[in-house]
Amino acid sequence: MDTSNPPPGTFKCDFVENERVLCFHGPLLYEAKVLKCKRVKDVAYGPGGFNYFVHYRGWKNTWDEWVHEDRVLKWDEKNLVVQRMLMADHRAHTAKDKEEDTRKQERERRQSTHQPKESISQKEAGPAKESKPSKRESRAKKVEDEGYGTELYNWNPPTKRKMEVKLVVPEVLKAALVDDWEAVTKNGQLVILPRQPCVDDLLMEFREHILSLGSSSAPSKREENLPQFLIGIKTYFEQALGTSLLYRFERPQYAEILRKYAYGPDVPAEQVKTNSNLYGAEHLLRLLVSLPTLMTSASMDTSSMNVIREYSNHLLEFLAKGKTRFFLQQYEDTSSHYLSITRG
Repeated sequence: MDTSNPPPGTFKCDFVENERVLCFHGPLLYEAKVLKCKRVKDVAYGPGGFNYFVHYRGWKNTWDEWVHEDRVLKWDEKNLVVQRMLMADHRAHTAKDKEEDTRKQERERRQSTHQPKESISQKEAGPAKESKPSKRESRAKKVEDEGYGTELYNWNPPTKRKMEVKLVVPEVLKAALVDDWEAVTKNGQLVILPRQPCVDDLLMEFREHILSLGSSSAPSKREENLPQFLIGIKTYFEQALGTSLLYRFERPQYAEILRKYAYGPDVPAEQVKTNSNLYGAEHLLRLLVSLPTLMTSASMDTSSMNVIREYSNHLLEFLAKGKTRFFLQQYEDTSSHYLSITRG
């Protein structure tokens, strides 16, 4: 990498010395000050890239670092909104993680407290016969087998179920969930964004598919229930993606894709894209297998839950039949720059 500074006047940095900026460090944006600027000639960034030496406000000088221009944003109201959103998102994740840790510790404490001590006669008699698993254990095993809770970021199972919603996940989609998990968490790869077809495209195609079915194979009251289901599933996706459907490794990509297509300073208002415009079948499937968990925490009558269950199963079948067309066959490798961001 050539980091030599060219003669004065031969290039112009977007940010000047001592300028107040916002800078990505990990998945969050922090207030920083630009100390230096230099041009970088590196094929990884393309021609005309710049690096900035920044100081984070309130941090020791030992945290000062060179960052690529992709990590630096102008200090303005639009980007401050992004900063607040990312921080609120992060705090929600942290609080839920702590809550889950607390519940786990409490369960372990109760189990250890109520664990019966083994008597001498029991030791002499040899090991006891294996007991039949309880209904709770059998249900938990089935949920695990069907793919719910594939260690998605901040996946938080409820301690008490109000009503169980059963979805039938086809075998090919269970395999897709495993491949998705391995690609991201084991191989350090990412879904290529924006996705085509995106979630919006998939839901529109699913709508046409349902309307084309004969009355014998179509779900109930499709003229009335189908529009409501499509609106509901899209709303769930928009709200759940950033909080429940991403692995930790994907969060910097999520922040970057929002900056590029939704909240960035160069994005015209009429061209702003939503989560359902940017993500595809991989993340929609994560939502569908998480629906039983999400629905137990929602105030919803039995009739509405049955509609969601029925149409979700149809949507799962639809995705399974079009798997080769809807799902990525190959995820993209990440750069050393991205890996450094994920490590914070």
